[in-house]
This record gives sequence, C-alpha cells and structure tokens, in this order.
Amino acid sequence: MIQLVTGLLKLFGGKKLKSFLLKAIIKGISKKFNLDNIKSYVEEDNELDIITKAHGKALDKYGRTLEEIETNLAIVKAVSHPPVFKKDSYKELLKFKKDTLKRLKKLERKK
Repeated sequence: MIQLVTGLLKLFGGKKLKSFLLKAIIKGISKKFNLDNIKSYVEEDNELDIITKAHGKALDKYGRTLEEIETNLAIVKAVSHPPVFKKDSYKELLKFKKDTLKRLKKLERKK
C-alpha cells in the first residue's frame, strides 16, 4: 500500500494529489476504528466549553467594571481634600454641642 502511494506521488507529484490521498487515508482509518464520534467530540462545543466561555465573558465584564471603579476612585482622590476635623476634634465638638444644649435648657428653665 505504501509503495503504491509513494509511486503515485512520484508519478503525479502534485499538491492536490497529496491532499486527496491524505484525506482518503484519514477517512479510511476513521471508518475502520470508528473515530467519527471522537472527531465530533473534539470539534464541537460541549457543556464545559460553553460554561467556560460564559465564565470568560463574565470575568471580562467584571474586569471592565473594576477598571471603571478604579478610574472613578482616582478622580475622587484627585478632587477631594483632606478631612477638616480629626476624630478627636469631632468628639470634642459633639461634647461641646451636648454641653451647650444642657446650658440652654437650664437657662430656659430659670425664666
């Protein structure tokens, strides 16, 4: 068989003949060993391929969303100013407000 194929290749020697012979040999092997099912399994998308593609699309979407959030955060940081009060001074202000309200209530009761 191999001698016949090599003889034909030497005789005709064209690319079309080579591709025809290779296709014929592959077709014969796939029929003999019933490889059509394996070929369809490899070439067609199965459930896991579809799920993997969906996950890839979701990851791309989340990646773009994260990039947008990071961009917005950078803009906010650039525009914002440092806090006017620290926690301690804020607590002091709340205490002062509470004391002032107590004084006002005392003064109202005296009248």
